Amino acid sequence: MSDAFKRILKNLLIFAVILTVLIVIVLVVLKKYTRHDSVITVPDVTTLTVDVAAPFIEKKNLRYKVVDSIRVKTQPPGSILEQKPSPGAHVKENRIIFLTINASSEEKIVIPDVKDCSQRQAVATLEASGIHVRDVQFVPSEFRDLVLGVRYNGKEISAGFRLPKGSSVTLIVGQSSSEGVLLIPSMKGLFLDEAIELAHSKSLNIGDVHYDVTPPNQEEAKYYQVYKQEPITGSSASMGKKITIWMTTDPTLIEAPEDIALPEDSLKTE
Repeated sequence: MSDAFKRILKNLLIFAVILTVLIVIVLVVLKKYTRHDSVITVPDVTTLTVDVAAPFIEKKNLRYKVVDSIRVKTQPPGSILEQKPSPGAHVKENRIIFLTINASSEEKIVIPDVKDCSQRQAVATLEASGIHVRDVQFVPSEFRDLVLGVRYNGKEISAGFRLPKGSSVTLIVGQSSSEGVLLIPSMKGLFLDEAIELAHSKSLNIGDVHYDVTPPNQEEAKYYQVYKQEPITGSSASMGKKITIWMTTDPTLIEAPEDIALPEDSLKTE
């Protein structure tokens, strides 16, 4: 074996040793830097306020950031509603926990300008903005079905007024004085929103709402249907009359025959 070949072989061996040492060093440093074996379990801080939750998060060598706030009436103001990553997740040290908290004040809605709009258009505009139209007050006017104003808690409010989201208002709608006597329509089988819409379209209102079994929450209440009403279908009424309705989820009540007012002529005997 020549000396030249021995030198090349020696250099290659030295290079291989140096490369191996460098790889080992890089792996050790990388492992230490990423803390590959260090896993932290995310604590559950939901229902706590940020001030109370902060020590629990920081004790785990984690960070937090409030990224959103929404209003949930059933939860305490300022409480944490949601966290990401979720409780029990395994993360690395210094990971940020993103928090959604319950707003301390109700969201305010700016009342849109619905004056001089049709009743249907005004209801659609207000409902889309988060304001409910609970009643319609009909007043004599030469402009039929035209919105003349909006009232909240008995006081007239103008466009730009701010109300808590979900508030209910009353529309003041013009109606010809020659409208005469109205007939009560059948509400049977309708959901509450449908009953309100039908009543308004007939220049009437929904009054008291009774449930045969009290729904546990507003979401469940949406599945109840009208099975009884007062005045009954076919009765005569004036504009703005309020109809009391009874709601149920019992199909036997919903499908039962309803009381209908008969014309006076049909009650006469020949």
